[in-house]
Amino acid sequence: MEGLLHRIKSKKTESRLDEIFNKLRNTYGFNGAVLISEKDHVIYRKAFGYSDLQSRQELNTKSVFQLASVSKQFTAVAIMMLKSRGLLKYEDKVTKFFPNFPWREVTIRHLLNHRSGIPDYRWFLDPLMVNKNKPVSNQEMMRQFAIHKPDNYFSTGAHHAYSNSGYAVLAAIVEKLSGTSFSNFMKLAVFEPLGMKHSYVYSKCEKQLPPSAVKGYERNGAYEAPNDAFNGITGDKNVYSTVEDLFLWDQALYTNKLLPQHELLQAFEPGNPELKGYRNYGFGWRINQHITDKKIVYHSGWWRGFRTFFLRNLNDHSSIIILSNTVNYSINSLGELYSLIMKGEVDSLVTEY
Repeated sequence: MEGLLHRIKSKKTESRLDEIFNKLRNTYGFNGAVLISEKDHVIYRKAFGYSDLQSRQELNTKSVFQLASVSKQFTAVAIMMLKSRGLLKYEDKVTKFFPNFPWREVTIRHLLNHRSGIPDYRWFLDPLMVNKNKPVSNQEMMRQFAIHKPDNYFSTGAHHAYSNSGYAVLAAIVEKLSGTSFSNFMKLAVFEPLGMKHSYVYSKCEKQLPPSAVKGYERNGAYEAPNDAFNGITGDKNVYSTVEDLFLWDQALYTNKLLPQHELLQAFEPGNPELKGYRNYGFGWRINQHITDKKIVYHSGWWRGFRTFFLRNLNDHSSIIILSNTVNYSINSLGELYSLIMKGEVDSLVTEY
């Protein structure tokens, strides 16, 4: 009887989630892959649409997507691993590792929590680039910061302001302390140990984008997004992965495989006292403080033809992972899904186990 009840619940849930994602596809043009878990079990995984809109090659749950800013959580863990090894402290100033870094008061914690005030590398570097097609590395970004010393946006530590530059600087620190590229560090320290066989960090400075990566499209598929010079910079973006590999990552974050839990949990602590509600920020994760009985952390991403979303409920080990390679409003229209999963309107599929 329990097995039958489980199958009935499973079909009911799959049908309800199919209804939501088909609505997102038909209304907003959702094109991507989805994995939803509850209590450490996958309850839904499915792909919708195409990896290549011209050839009509279909997506699947092993399709490899650019994660955009969902990449930042990986950068944060890399820094936390170096801290665990005694190679840095969160209160260390960046000048300890890059003596010519122009913003003398910026610490690693400022970068992790987005409180540094340093300028956006894209707006700073673009006028300096003679060859717009030549990719820029993290180390070259650091060199240009040191040479030109641009003004910061606000006094370090004054308040929170989301910063891609901050996480690119963190990746440069990982490279400096590890003696290897950020991509190689992540491969050896994270992806291989966790069995994330389809995940990697891509830098245009190092290699061509593997053909396994799906193509990204702007304006609801109007044109293919360019692989431009800023794809040489990692840390703020440029982790590539699948929904299935991200579930392995999700599960590993509940264990001591990468870091002891008491250290890892610091990533999910609010780092910005002036922020209330659902948009505080820890280390690589936004933190929803609206719902007091649940610890919900999440991140979204948007970069060069890709929209991404990753949410975790740390209390019941449920998650929502959505990767899309077509920029449109579908990722902005997840309220129905969020309500369904987070408010328990879907019957639990694992209580009978």
